[in-house]
Amino acid sequence: MAFYATRDSNPARWYPTVNGVVQKFNDLPAQYQGNITQGPPFNRRQAPPPLTPQDVADLVAFLRTLTDGFVPTN
Repeated sequence: MAFYATRDSNPARWYPTVNGVVQKFNDLPAQYQGNITQGPPFNRRQAPPPLTPQDVADLVAFLRTLTDGFVPTN
């Protein structure tokens, strides 16, 4: 959760720096790096506030509800 919440606002935390430049999104194939959009979502004038520990716990709890062990059969 921390990676996705801070990769845009603090990319130096996650990506290497080469010659003083953070190599953002170097974990994506080059052809997909252009698909990344940056800036506040949904036409906001500023980025949303950082996630609190409770926000992270809530998101993780929600994501766990999406895993129910279902195995499709033919």
